[in-house]
Amino acid sequence: MDTTLLVRTKKELKTKAKKLAGELGLSLADVVNASLRQFVVNQGLTISKIPTETLDGYSNGKEILSAYQESLKEFK
Repeated sequence: MDTTLLVRTKKELKTKAKKLAGELGLSLADVVNASLRQFVVNQGLTISKIPTETLDGYSNGKEILSAYQESLKEFK
């Protein structure tokens, strides 16, 4: 069963996140759900000033989306 989550955030952050999600073929709800799923699986949240992973190996957004969708298969 689905539920609704009400989150207060800055308008500019939401706008930028929604735009980026759209460019990757995702909804903002998809991004939030993926973030929540990772939080549960990892039993925590990683916050770092230094990136732990780089996207240099991907040449475009479609490759990033494909890799992302492949990683989600584990949770379906």
